[in-house]
Amino acid sequence: MAKPPSSLPPSGDAPLHVSLLLGSFVHSPATLDLFDLHVPPSAPAPVHPEEVFYLPRPELAHTFRPDPKLPPRPISALFAAFVLAPWAVLFLLVRGTVIASCGSPSVRY
Repeated sequence: MAKPPSSLPPSGDAPLHVSLLLGSFVHSPATLDLFDLHVPPSAPAPVHPEEVFYLPRPELAHTFRPDPKLPPRPISALFAAFVLAPWAVLFLLVRGTVIASCGSPSVRY
């Protein structure tokens, strides 16, 4: 006979008494003794081949990089001007074209 699962505790020296209780809230229960059950000690749990992956590992020590240094404000302003310069030129060209087209008498509708 196979050993019971590890979740089932052994009965020890005295067997377990199995009985059936039938009753309701109105009537007293009827008790029927069925049998005595002796549960042998359970088998040890089998070792899973991937169990080593689920065991606790040593704590990791984190080291963080220092905060990056910011460049000086004049250099940041210079590069911001380089980035925004094409937009300023485009705005001036479009504005000049719109003003020139509004004032010209050669526009036909």
